[in-house]
Amino acid sequence: MDGVPYARAGVMLTDLSPAGAAPQLEIFTTAHEEKHIGALLGGVMDKYGTGSIGLGRAGMTAAPDWGMKRQAMSPRYTTEWDELPLVKSG
Repeated sequence: MDGVPYARAGVMLTDLSPAGAAPQLEIFTTAHEEKHIGALLGGVMDKYGTGSIGLGRAGMTAAPDWGMKRQAMSPRYTTEWDELPLVKSG
């Protein structure tokens, strides 16, 4: 295509090191990481089993007695193959 400016760019990765080799910047550290919540949950699950503890609804053994209203739910055919509309001709 004539008259279209073109610039070539590249990326080089140098001085790679394993994860944890350099200290993480403070702004990227969450409170859960500082308190080692992941290791705590892993330890409880190792000791008492995978169903013993969970975050949010994952820790509930029975379904709640409330439910989301789904009358006005938008179609999910862009993400769910089973809900893809079928078109027949002829």
